Amino acid sequence: MRPADLTSVEIADQLHAAYQEDRRLAPAGPDEEERLALADYLGGHKEARAEA
Repeated sequence: MRPADLTSVEIADQLHAAYQEDRRLAPAGPDEEERLALADYLGGHKEARAEA
């Protein structure tokens, strides 16, 4: 997964899946590597973060 290739909706879905997993409300979401890549991407792209 390359975060730059994801749409805003797909980014939001990834964030939601990670949150659900962290709260033990759903099975495994993105793995640690994907989470870090997404966090790095969103940390440097304010527009993408706002859209998601």
